[in-house]
Order: sequence, then structure tokens, then C-alpha cells
Amino acid sequence: MTLVEISQNEVEIQRLSSKLNLPAISSFRKHVKTSSTFEENLLHLLQLETDLKDRELIKRRIKAAGFLIQKTIDTFQFSEERLPFLKREEVMELLQCEFIANRTNIVAIGNSGTGKTHLMTALAMEAIRKGYSVRFRRASDLVTQLSEAQSEKHLSSMLNSLNKCQLLVLDELGYLTLDQRSSNLLFQVLAARYEVRSTIVTSNLEFSKWPDFIGDSIMATALVDRLVHRSTILNMNGEGYRIKDGRK
Repeated sequence: MTLVEISQNEVEIQRLSSKLNLPAISSFRKHVKTSSTFEENLLHLLQLETDLKDRELIKRRIKAAGFLIQKTIDTFQFSEERLPFLKREEVMELLQCEFIANRTNIVAIGNSGTGKTHLMTALAMEAIRKGYSVRFRRASDLVTQLSEAQSEKHLSSMLNSLNKCQLLVLDELGYLTLDQRSSNLLFQVLAARYEVRSTIVTSNLEFSKWPDFIGDSIMATALVDRLVHRSTILNMNGEGYRIKDGRK
């Protein structure tokens, strides 16, 4: 085989690899080892392609999730002094994400600044790494989006999109009082996911106070019933890290 033929072959390999979106194979010269067999080199290239595809898929899922900020479990501070009711072993078990496969929920309740958003974001990030689709929404943002969708007559489309995701994280529920319309829309989302998809909710209020921001005791009771049934409840009441840092 001549040098010209080798060059033409490489050009064609690069062209076809680019067309098929196979960057590792396109740059095979960097990865192929003369000391390895054909099968070993082929396996190595396929492993590289798989790793690249997996990383790109995770990036797309993280972007689609809509996190306000990305957080991981290794930066979360477990402290019996600050969070006396939160069990590290229980959290580490939830990181296995079996609750998503079992279509159960997580509700994290605690006063402001105890790391609820951080911890639930970390759980959602781990779910993405394990191949699950995730959507992260602050409660106030979600009800606004739902209300706009209803006004623009594409509420059904938005509800279908939300219901398709395997894990929905609803953050900061209870910080703002909802009007009747917003409460109804939020109930539609959570009721549709009941025993079908998993939902994570964070709130600064204990369940007995949910009628205060929902504005309807019957609806609040029905909502709590659906969330609590087959759920893990995390008590994250404790000393807020912002207060602690301020004291320092």
C-alpha cells in the first residue's frame, strides 16, 4: 500500500467519522497502539466513543433540567450539630436513586438556609448521571409558567412535558402564598405524577401549615396525601448556614 493510498484512506475515515459523529475514530492515530491487536484497538476506540457520548448526554440532561446552580453531594456539609434530624445513611441510600425506579417521592422540610436546595439538587444531579430525565423548577417560577401556558392555550402541552420527566424537583414550596388559580395548576401537576413519576419537594413549612399558602384546606390535604404516600420525609430543620456564617 502506498503513502498516497494511506493518506486517501485516512481522509475518507475522517470524512465518514465526522458524518457519523465519531470523533475518537476520526482521530484514531492518537489512540491506536501498534503493540495492540486489531480487536484491542477497535475495543479501545469504541470505549472512547461511548465515554464521549455519555458525557455529552449528561451535559444535555443537566442543561434541560434547568438547575439554578449545580451542586454535588461532596460539597454538602452533614452536621449533627447543625442538622440534628437528618440521617446521612438515609441520604446516601437515596443517592442510589431507587426511589425513582419505585416511583416514590422525597419531601424535604426545614427552615431557611439549611441546605434543602443544595441536597435536592445533588440528588437530582446523581439521577441524571444514572440516566434519568430531570426537571428542576422553583415553585414560584413553575406556577407562573403554568399560568402563562394556560393563558396562551398550551397548558396541556406543558403538563405533558412535565409528566414525562422521570424526576421533577419542586423547590421552595411555601415561600409565597398562591392564589386559587395557581393552587389548582400546581395540584394538576402533582396529582398527575402520583404513583406514576417521582417528585422531590422542598418546603420551609410543616404540612399542617400548607393550607396557609395554598389557600384551600381541602386541596392542601389532598396534595399532602399524595405527596406523603410512599414518600421519604427528610426533616432538615436546624441552624441555617447563613446565620452560622454571619455569627462567625
